[in-house]
Amino acid sequence: MPLSRSFLLSNPCPMGILLVLLLLFPLTGCTEEFIPSQPVSSPQDGSISTSPPTAPPGMTFPENGSAVIPATPEQLLIQQRLEQLYFDPSAPTDQEPLYTTAYLLDLYRKNQFAPLWSSQANINQLIAAIIAGADEGFIPDDYHLKTISHYHNTPSDQMSLAQQVEYDLLLSDALVLLGQHKRYGKVDPSLVDEKQNLETTTSGASPVNMYLNAIKSGTVRGLLDQLSPHHLAYTALKDALRRYKQIAGQGGWPQIPPGPTLKPGMHDSRISALRRRLSVTGDYRASGHGSSNRYNDALIAAVKAFQKRHHLEADGVAGKSTIAAMNITAEERIKQIRVNLERTRWIIHDMPSSNLIVDIAGFMLQYFHNNELVWTSKVMVGKPYHQTPIFRSAITYIVLNPTWTITPDIIKNETIPSIIKDPGFLSRQRLRILDREGNQINPNSIAWNQYLGRYFPYTLRQDSGRESALGLIKFLFPNPYHVYLHDTPSKSLFGRTRRVFSHGCIRVQNPLELGRLILANDPGNPTSPEKMNQIISSGKTTTVILKQPLPIYLMYLTTNVTSGKVMFKPDLYNRDSSILAALNAAPSPLKLTTQVPEVKGKPESQQVRINKNVHLVQIKEQVEEPAHAQDTL
Repeated sequence: MPLSRSFLLSNPCPMGILLVLLLLFPLTGCTEEFIPSQPVSSPQDGSISTSPPTAPPGMTFPENGSAVIPATPEQLLIQQRLEQLYFDPSAPTDQEPLYTTAYLLDLYRKNQFAPLWSSQANINQLIAAIIAGADEGFIPDDYHLKTISHYHNTPSDQMSLAQQVEYDLLLSDALVLLGQHKRYGKVDPSLVDEKQNLETTTSGASPVNMYLNAIKSGTVRGLLDQLSPHHLAYTALKDALRRYKQIAGQGGWPQIPPGPTLKPGMHDSRISALRRRLSVTGDYRASGHGSSNRYNDALIAAVKAFQKRHHLEADGVAGKSTIAAMNITAEERIKQIRVNLERTRWIIHDMPSSNLIVDIAGFMLQYFHNNELVWTSKVMVGKPYHQTPIFRSAITYIVLNPTWTITPDIIKNETIPSIIKDPGFLSRQRLRILDREGNQINPNSIAWNQYLGRYFPYTLRQDSGRESALGLIKFLFPNPYHVYLHDTPSKSLFGRTRRVFSHGCIRVQNPLELGRLILANDPGNPTSPEKMNQIISSGKTTTVILKQPLPIYLMYLTTNVTSGKVMFKPDLYNRDSSILAALNAAPSPLKLTTQVPEVKGKPESQQVRINKNVHLVQIKEQVEEPAHAQDTL
């Protein structure tokens, strides 16, 4: 009679004896409680799932693990291949690589390691979805299209057993890989920009059942279509990609030859080429003067439309920068759209109904409330050597009449040189020097030259006021980069098209309006918009805590669609190239995460700890902790 698990737990014995007992008297009837030494995991989704112990040759385990049944040659070969890839992924092989081994091991285990792709309808759906993936900027051959198509056109009786197994595994790998890429993106954002925190949230459910159910129910294409983002920002970019591919397929647009700046009223032989160029992208509409070499009003309007779409000064003058933007090929614009489709996939599934989006490359801020765009504003962002980072967080509090504590880097590199050069700099900027106890220090007692380019042991703080560097309001959200939104006295700079003036923070053109809107949409907050105005007038530095943190996304989108127009922006920080290279590279194997099974009869809030020596599950209740602001995302 087999020894029960309760007997082993209540009667401890030396490890050697325990191992002998386990070999002689295998545990039965409690497979769902036993943790194998090699957990099977699903990348990126944090889900929980494990594989039962490996079956001996000639045997395999059904889903519930309660009995063994004879295995077919296909089952044995599938199980052998997947286990080899999982436990020894570096082993040499002459077969096409699989990128989702952890998923596949669990997927086929749930099907008793039997082949999954007996339905030609399912295969046709998958092939169609892979081809359609190009409309979202994916490369179909990443998903084994050539090899799958070859096998698809080969009669099954002309394929060896090994080829039939490879065909089945490649189909499953393509399904899972394409599905995960649609849902989370192909490129890991942390690998292409060190200042990012764009990890997507997940439901916690294993995606393996989702893929298995799609195969069994014949809804493969439907599932993959569902996993693509359906947000308007994404679908509009897809339409733009399709349009620019059509333009490229028709030969693109003509290049404008070099020459002097084209100004209104001029006659120039390049005018016809300029007109054809703008006609291709719909900026110029044909008129009765389509053959003239004169730079007329219709062409001026078309140039202005083009300049607005490409974030250039909309003056209607076709100068060097405008002509250079026109001569960027359709193929290059296609690459730019693909990069931004990928950026959109990173976050678009998890957008809450109310949020702020800072478009760094577009110098704009958008405030969405209950899924409606309620407010926009121009912003200034970091200079190329003080780049505004990409991340997401949540605004947790607002400071009215803020003081400004200058950061050590700015003190060392900018403030101290200014003080040495101009003794009146401190008083003019209303800067006070404070020691560690908060006592004010006489600036004349400091030998400033000794701190040139070195650490300054005091705090430099600017008093609050309309003319302070932070203006009358700032918005704080947790992040490791010390970045926040704030007011600025330099309002004239918002008239510039390319607004890169800050040290990394975001300056907002009309921040008091934003503050009033946020407080009006923060139920239960005792600081009403009227109360905020009173505090501002008092001049007192006041912190207002939000009842509901407001999610904020700092995004870097060099292409998007606004009011049906495709907008192309300068790549301020040269970030597009690394994403494009990763998109064009071979897929990376999806990451593994440790997984454990759900323990029946226990509450959901539990932690599972595995003793590495005995592999027994121990449960302890999880202490409830307050959610961080970022958890609201």
